[in-house]
Amino acid sequence: MSDILNTGKSALFAFQRALSTTSNNIANVNTEGYSRQRVDFQAVGDDRQTVIGVGQGVRIQNIERVHDQFSNRQVNSATSAHSQQKTYHNLASKIDNIIADPSLSITPAINLFFNSLQDANNDPSSSASREIVLDSAARLSQRFQTLQDQLDSTQTEVNNRTRQAVDEVDSLANSIAEINRRIIAVNNSSIYRASNELKDQRDKLVNELSTYIDVETIEEDSGALNVYIGKGISLVINGAAQELKTVQHDVYPDRLKIEIGNDSLRQDIRPRLQGGEIGGLNQFSDTTLHPTMQEVGRVAVVLADQINQQHALGLDLNSDPGGAMFDSPLPQVYSSSRNSGSGVITAQIDDTSVLKGTDYLLRYDGGNLRATRTSDGVEMTGPVPLIIDGLTVNLTGTPDNGDTFVLTATGRAAGGFNELIKDPSKLAMASPLATTSSIDNLGDSTISHAKILDNTVSTFNDPVSFVFTSATNYNIVDTNSGTILSAGENYTEGSPIVLNGWQIQLAGEPRAGDTHNVRPNTEGRGNNANGLELIQLQNALTVEGISTFNDAYGAVVSRVGAHTRAAETRTDALESLLSTAIDRQQATQGVNLDEEAVNLTQYQQAYQASAKIIATADTLFQAILGATR
Repeated sequence: MSDILNTGKSALFAFQRALSTTSNNIANVNTEGYSRQRVDFQAVGDDRQTVIGVGQGVRIQNIERVHDQFSNRQVNSATSAHSQQKTYHNLASKIDNIIADPSLSITPAINLFFNSLQDANNDPSSSASREIVLDSAARLSQRFQTLQDQLDSTQTEVNNRTRQAVDEVDSLANSIAEINRRIIAVNNSSIYRASNELKDQRDKLVNELSTYIDVETIEEDSGALNVYIGKGISLVINGAAQELKTVQHDVYPDRLKIEIGNDSLRQDIRPRLQGGEIGGLNQFSDTTLHPTMQEVGRVAVVLADQINQQHALGLDLNSDPGGAMFDSPLPQVYSSSRNSGSGVITAQIDDTSVLKGTDYLLRYDGGNLRATRTSDGVEMTGPVPLIIDGLTVNLTGTPDNGDTFVLTATGRAAGGFNELIKDPSKLAMASPLATTSSIDNLGDSTISHAKILDNTVSTFNDPVSFVFTSATNYNIVDTNSGTILSAGENYTEGSPIVLNGWQIQLAGEPRAGDTHNVRPNTEGRGNNANGLELIQLQNALTVEGISTFNDAYGAVVSRVGAHTRAAETRTDALESLLSTAIDRQQATQGVNLDEEAVNLTQYQQAYQASAKIIATADTLFQAILGATR
């Protein structure tokens, strides 16, 4: 009789636990990160020495947490990839909108400046038209500076978000380590086991961690979950988490490093971090923000230098040589805080036409400097002074081997682009040379204005005449003395003639005796020859010999736009993959209300039947008692 009673009692308790488990599943149907639980029943065998063993009921072997580690890893991986691309796309869209916005873009300001020069050339002595040129120059300066401010603001945003993300990762790592310690302590007991809810909580933290960074996990026999980042860097091992924090970069004052470890053994792991928000911030900084700063800065440096060079070749209304129209920013050099020597690096720009939009990592090595372009990794090594990409790099002081520096000629140059001329009369629209043709000429030949090549030539101001001896030949004559400098030159219409640091062209059909002159400009208020040369710079291939100012800036806009559109496409695709991975995960470990309703009914019936067993046992027992009274 006791067998029936014990069997019924064990079944009653088992199905009561099963009902509680099913009810808990239903209650947590909308709980994020909850894994449904399943009761594992085990028959209680009869270990007595009997001929026919019936068994002694049922017991709960385990309340199993239904989860798929492979699905969890897929969800974490998809979450990390989607978070990275979403972060990158949001920031890239911001830069795309900034540099392409007509109110911030450089292109309209460049066009306005050259259009004002064109208008001024129509009346080079007009103060009003000159004022417009200065106003457009000021607007161009403001546009470069505003754009640099926006890029700097974005860099600050990246730094702030990186700090916040790293702090979150550090906090999550400590929380995971704490749960590991609790699980290890419980699992070390021979009586208790770690609750399924505790493991769910840990998995949820790992998934949240994957929104910030790519993670890999390995579960130990002790129940602890080890967490790795950056392809093998241990973040959480058993119950301990390594400290993760941001520090100022050794060389770049406006950038951060991400370090892991204790104070005595810290290492910069930023270059190794991928995935999640941190990976997206790194990707944006390295592939979009910093290259955009470099390229915009290069346009500013080349534009200022080319205009200044040409402007210096002209004369202003006071017959003085033209001064610098724009401030041309100097290269910046940052020394590593870890340098042990006293070396100081300086640099100057020699040729902006070959200047590249990149930083250079400089390392002192045995008397030589090794320069590595950060844009493509190309290395250049040589003694000081080192000539690289239009730059001359000098070194003073006594550096130690291994001392490092970073040279940037363009990184923040747009912020230093300033207009310098405030007085309209200081605009050098006129050429220092005037070209004239004799009024007695019988042919229709003409002479162009003199293009200045080098005004430092000693004979630059010597007046020269071109006297035709026939329709196909001419002599070059010193105007003052009448001395023939070169006789019998062949005339080819339109061919350039280079002499005394300047260049002219003759055109038309000359006759013998026709004369054209080049002389110093002493009455040049209405002369616009240098203004015309300034206008030519708008369409000149001044950036690396392959691009105009607008083309170079347009390439930046196109590249950022292409990256943004590609990131948008990848973000949408990864969002779909993430949704699919979550659906697959929930199909395994999510709560299905229909299934739980069936289980609830089944366990309820079994519970009621178990109660019936006990009632039956009680009836039989009462019958026996009645028979023996």
